[in-house]
Amino acid sequence: MKKPLTIMLTKSIQKASQLAGKGGSTTPGVYARKLFPNILREVRKNVGHVIFITGTNGKTTTSNVLATILLANGKRVINNKEGANLITGITTAFVAPQNISGTKKFDYAVIEIDEGSIQRVTKEIAPDYFVFTNLFKDQVDRFGTEEDLANTLRNVLEPFDCRFILNGNDPHVSHIVTHQQAKYFGLTKDAFNFDAIANDEHVHCPKCQSTLHFDYQLYSKLGNFACTNCDYKAQPLEYAVTQVKPGEITINNHPYRVALEGGYNAFNVAAAVAVASELGLTDAEIAKGLNALALENGRMERFSLEGTEILLNLAKNTAGLDVSLSAIDTLTGTKNVYIGVNNTEYDGTDSSWVNDADYELIKRDDVHAIYCGGTCANDVKQALLAAGFEESRVHITTSAPLGSQIIQGADSVLVIPNYTLLEPVRKQLVK
Repeated sequence: MKKPLTIMLTKSIQKASQLAGKGGSTTPGVYARKLFPNILREVRKNVGHVIFITGTNGKTTTSNVLATILLANGKRVINNKEGANLITGITTAFVAPQNISGTKKFDYAVIEIDEGSIQRVTKEIAPDYFVFTNLFKDQVDRFGTEEDLANTLRNVLEPFDCRFILNGNDPHVSHIVTHQQAKYFGLTKDAFNFDAIANDEHVHCPKCQSTLHFDYQLYSKLGNFACTNCDYKAQPLEYAVTQVKPGEITINNHPYRVALEGGYNAFNVAAAVAVASELGLTDAEIAKGLNALALENGRMERFSLEGTEILLNLAKNTAGLDVSLSAIDTLTGTKNVYIGVNNTEYDGTDSSWVNDADYELIKRDDVHAIYCGGTCANDVKQALLAAGFEESRVHITTSAPLGSQIIQGADSVLVIPNYTLLEPVRKQLVK
């Protein structure tokens, strides 16, 4: 009786949370685990294949793209699409769609998982496929450096016999695999022009600590690499992006129409296409799924506010902020920029990463004003002043209504919040 009772309680709490205007993605899992600690193990038995997707940037987008492809082709899919990626949110994702008896079958579970939760979650669920989008410096207070995180995950995942789908352009991601089968996705040299974004000058080999040599660098530390001292190098790309154009991505010489913008999202689409291909879907079936894809809230999302064009994109770390800042080129007319950074436990309490961003990307005559928000608004302002911006152009805004402030004097606005600011900021802008 405990399993049906737990499922019924989970469904009830989720419905009540949603009616109260909350997501209903985490709290139900908290109570489910208290009532029946083995509930996640139990309902996993009803799923054919479990696919975990993780990484510093792009895991939510990749997860939702893959789930959309599978759903569009008639597959029964569990997906934590709201991005609740700790063990409680993952528990909700598995339990809430069940029937009361706990016997409903699913073909796939496409699960976004927080990098720091992998060790805990894999004690209860062993994935069949594990996708890594990238590993960047992020939440150093939790994860340490990219190298620290890669070594930790390598050790945690070594016992598992899952199949890896890895970003072949990221030297730290490639380091995670040991004995397991791995397939690699990534971008070729001329697939997309990332020239506006700075590259890391010195990237160390995760195997021997020597300097990596790059035949080409895309942005940051991503590219085609080889160690100058040992045999560590980038592996051949089984899923190679050769061209990224507005509305179209070419992977392995097959052009796919897709709504997501830019080279950054090309990695996410390539990861999803790679998994779908490995699961046996045809090019036509994948194209059908990508055609069904809707733009995600806050991921290169465009809309209008009182006649002003808004481009909203989440950024949680230096690499993500640089990519977001480079999107200024896609906006027209006189521009304003909003950068909002919180430092809650969910964002990472160390906000020093704001000092490392390439603010030269927005140091241009057509940028009228820059607004700083969140608990770290003053940190962002000081970083901008240190980068040489005039104080008269930099403003702190922490009070509502946000929209009426940031659109003043602008034809378009680039809005960049971090994790816990995304939904509060979006609610103020989307009417």
